[in-house]
Amino acid sequence: MPRFLAPITAALLALIASVPSAAQFCQNNPSSCLVIHSTSGCNSPSCCTTVCILDPTCCSGPWDAGCVALANSDCLGYCGAAVNGSCFSAHSNPSCDNAACCANVCGQDPFCCSTAWDANCALRASVSCSSTGGTCGAASAGSCFETHANSACDDAGCCNAVCTVDPSCCSGPWDLFCVYFANELCVGGCEPIIEPKATIEAEECGEYENDPCYATSGGVPQQITVGTQVVGSLGRIPIAGNPRDVDVYRFSVPDTDGDGFGRVTVVFATNPKSWAAIVPDVPCATLSSALVHVGGEFCVETTSTAVCLAAGNYRLVIGPGTFPQIANSEILCVPPQKYAFTIHVAPTCGFGCSSDDGSCFIARTTPGCDQANCCNQVCAGDPYCCQQEWDVNCVAAAGNTCLSGAPSNDLCANAAPAVVGVQAFNTLRAGTEIPQEPKACGATATRDVWFRWTADRSGSTRVETCGTWFDTMLAVYAGQCDVPVLLDCVDDETLCGGVGPARVDFEAQCGAEYLFRVMQKGSIGGEGSFRLSVSTTVCPACPADLDGDGNVAASDLALLLASWGGVSADLDNDGSVGASDLSLLLAAWGSCN
Repeated sequence: MPRFLAPITAALLALIASVPSAAQFCQNNPSSCLVIHSTSGCNSPSCCTTVCILDPTCCSGPWDAGCVALANSDCLGYCGAAVNGSCFSAHSNPSCDNAACCANVCGQDPFCCSTAWDANCALRASVSCSSTGGTCGAASAGSCFETHANSACDDAGCCNAVCTVDPSCCSGPWDLFCVYFANELCVGGCEPIIEPKATIEAEECGEYENDPCYATSGGVPQQITVGTQVVGSLGRIPIAGNPRDVDVYRFSVPDTDGDGFGRVTVVFATNPKSWAAIVPDVPCATLSSALVHVGGEFCVETTSTAVCLAAGNYRLVIGPGTFPQIANSEILCVPPQKYAFTIHVAPTCGFGCSSDDGSCFIARTTPGCDQANCCNQVCAGDPYCCQQEWDVNCVAAAGNTCLSGAPSNDLCANAAPAVVGVQAFNTLRAGTEIPQEPKACGATATRDVWFRWTADRSGSTRVETCGTWFDTMLAVYAGQCDVPVLLDCVDDETLCGGVGPARVDFEAQCGAEYLFRVMQKGSIGGEGSFRLSVSTTVCPACPADLDGDGNVAASDLALLLASWGGVSADLDNDGSVGASDLSLLLAAWGSCN
């Protein structure tokens, strides 16, 4: 042995000799090799020995970050070590880089941790192991062309295309199938599937014959037939001044079942990133007026939401980019950048509007409402209202679409007669007559309606909006609209049902005039329930018959004059006997019959 090697050899022999003694720290330590801990060694003798050969301090001192890094890079076959490779890809060594997933899969198939992490192990992982979440287009989501535990991938367009084909790629791990679809859809050019009897766009690529106003002007929309696939292309010849290509088609929605509507969807597949939008059949209809739109790329077939349209003519606009923008990106005619679409029209919108569905002005979790014409109009604009539930948006649409104006009792002067018992009210399209709320309410009304009651009972009286589905307030006034006298105003009553109901109790006096103001609080309103409950004390049929003998005569006049300035003969309920009470008595002179 050369003399200069002797010291090196001795050091190596000493290190090797130290390993068995170091390995004793690896036999009994339950701590993970991939987690920092204050003791020596870790729970895998083989991984621990490997690490301690590389760094003996890991078996003589704490298992620190350096030891963990060595375990990740050198402990092949140890569940969770990064060196193993992704749990969602096949590799020749056993185990994978996620400890929980690795243990889960190996519990089902020990081969995966004893021999090799093959394709079957990767498939088990994609089914058994949870995703760590992800968003299409986020850099942290991971590459679209490599398996990873995240949902989604870093290229938004490719990610959306893959998840359209396999939704699990955006809800679970980005597994082998997701990578396969990414390579199929997102690499190189693609072409939509073209049906044998498809209609071909009449305009050649590089021409501008079917765009009347979006990128150029003077073109005429191409007439097409619903139910037949149409194939076209977006592109321009790269000559200075050539505008972007936008294509416009014209079609008709038939009414085959006599309900006046058709349920329309657009099935769209495109190579360049582009969109299709249905707009009204008017010259240069703005894209903001679009009735429905759908976008796509990578030739993945995408279906728009269904929209119920009145029978008649419409236009379909197709443009590059993301709706409603017409992108500036360069799309050339070579190679051709094709799209394909089919407009489908179902004969019925399936509204199912029925008198059993409930009021059009009350929100609920069931679809449709009881006025067929109103229901059809609302659902034509928002099919959700007849397909899922009649929510607050449907109620608002019904108010705007089906009501001709404010309710008849919108103003105090037109207050509706209040009846004993329950009656409906509707705040939709109502105004607010008194800008400043009575302080007793503690809140501000957004809309109000009015009721009037001439008391035919005296004593304890109650008005309430209990059971109403939206937030209400309630005020009670005495007197006339020009000078109403506030008796009480209530915002919330906790002792009756409904959403923020109100209740007012007061003492009624025979013959007195009362005004009930029902107020909507907040932006949500519609039809509600108003209840008037009265005492059993019936007012006399002839209030001016002060002595109760059945006639209004001199004796009654004497009683009134005797109480002048007091309250016992206060016929008009203004708090004092005066000239107006005298007038009422003289007007009632004679028999009460």
